[in-house]
Amino acid sequence: MGQFRLHDWNDVRLIIACAEHKSFAAAAVAMGVDQTTVSRRIGNMEAAIGRPLFTRRKSGATPTPAGEALLERARAMATLADDFEGAMQGLTSFQTPKVTVAASEGLLTYTLIPALMGQDKHELPLDRSLVRAPLPKLAFTTAPGKADISIMATSPGDLPRVSGPVHVRRVGTMNFVPVASRDFLHELRGVSSFDDLAELPLLDIGIYRAIRGLDSWNGLVAGKQGEGVSVAANTPKLQRPLLGGEGVSVLPDYSTLYEPRLEVIDVAAPSMAVSLWLVSHEDTLREPSVRGLYDLLAGMFTASSWYREK
Repeated sequence: MGQFRLHDWNDVRLIIACAEHKSFAAAAVAMGVDQTTVSRRIGNMEAAIGRPLFTRRKSGATPTPAGEALLERARAMATLADDFEGAMQGLTSFQTPKVTVAASEGLLTYTLIPALMGQDKHELPLDRSLVRAPLPKLAFTTAPGKADISIMATSPGDLPRVSGPVHVRRVGTMNFVPVASRDFLHELRGVSSFDDLAELPLLDIGIYRAIRGLDSWNGLVAGKQGEGVSVAANTPKLQRPLLGGEGVSVLPDYSTLYEPRLEVIDVAAPSMAVSLWLVSHEDTLREPSVRGLYDLLAGMFTASSWYREK
């Protein structure tokens, strides 16, 4: 007598089929296998437990007392299996979970949310026509640790500071240029170089100082030692003083697309840029809705000419 281990649910189904059809031949037809396979697999189970499960006669097969004992449990397993298969089928129509996207306040406000939600009528750096399928419910945050997908910015040449089993993909470069309101530039005189901007009121964003790719701008700000420098927490909070003509700043080069009252200052500016990365935990990416949005965002960024190195 061998040690029995159930490796195939079909062995349980065979016991039920043989008992219900009262014949190995009829059970074979019902199961879609040949009669030899039925006889062999029933025989293997009988050899493992050391006693017959069916009495075989020319008229058919009937369960022995041992067979009846297993048949009762086999039917209970079949009921549970039906319930399990029903649950599996139900999951195919399971409500798609909400997907949370993290990025900087400026990237969310002026680029990602308008591109994904279709709430902006202005031209955008991301092509909304690439959204060809219904999106899952979306939520947005500035906290990468609370997001399914994060768009992270680093100094050129640096990797995002992440740990664990994460999937990281570089999707482009955000290029910065000096900008001011059209009204401010209308009154501007005597500016012929980037360094001349140091003589003007500067509007800075605090997070810029941690980015080496913006060192040229940071140098202008540092040189003024706080005199004539106003600091905003993020890009949206910079908009009011910038459009109000209170000074000049640096913003992504596509900023004039969504804000026509802005104009790029016509000076030869040094290269100023940050690298953009898509980041998501590998387990999170196994959720189809997250994977689909991750791939969509990657495609939108890499297809855009605005996110290529200049």
